[in-house]
Amino acid sequence: MSHDRVIFFDNVTKSYENNIVLNNFNLTVNRGEFLTIIGSSGCGKTTVLKLINGLLKPESGNIYVNDEDISKVDQIQLRRKIGYVIQEIGLFPNMNIEKNIGYVPNLSKVKNKDEILKNIHKLISIVGLSQDMLYRYPSELSGGQRQRVGIARALAAKPEILLMDEPFGAVDEITRKLLQEAIIKIHKTLNVTIIFITHDIKEALKLGTKVVVMDGGQIHQYASPNQIIENPKTEFVRKLVCGK
Repeated sequence: MSHDRVIFFDNVTKSYENNIVLNNFNLTVNRGEFLTIIGSSGCGKTTVLKLINGLLKPESGNIYVNDEDISKVDQIQLRRKIGYVIQEIGLFPNMNIEKNIGYVPNLSKVKNKDEILKNIHKLISIVGLSQDMLYRYPSELSGGQRQRVGIARALAAKPEILLMDEPFGAVDEITRKLLQEAIIKIHKTLNVTIIFITHDIKEALKLGTKVVVMDGGQIHQYASPNQIIENPKTEFVRKLVCGK
């Protein structure tokens, strides 16, 4: 795994009206990392994701992707390099799965239809679905299957970064465990940089090569799962890990 910096928050402050969500926030994510972010509701987790792909703008500070200040780059081009997966994946109901996965690549002005189709067939296997699924429609799939399709769609444009905002929160426990194994495999296979938001400490520790624990817009600890478990830096982290 390469350890050069791919995402960098430099003293970023973001507020909603009079509520400061992130205050002089600093974060460095290395290329190929699987970073899980956990914290209480309203602590700024989702705000971090939306700032990375330019959906939100900070009041102060700078955000860099591949050492480029994202406020100075074309936002459409920025987002095409970043996949985004959420709970309710929002597949197009009138398109079959093949067309759903290929939607973003097919928007490109420079496109190779055969290459796009080849990549779609590769991705459906990587996310653990059979090839015949490509010809079904979203209404014919289970929630877990639709979530896998959503991941494949986010990967179809071959992004350098994959943002995941509590993507497995709406499925049952058995499906959730299967999806966790699938995303671990995807990370190992593609070596994409993943930022994964969760409310589940077990999920954060299982998936992450690194874990950020947040509260009140601040990072309480940024470390490997083992370091979080063995040496929690604050009382908040200790209670989160111990469950009391």
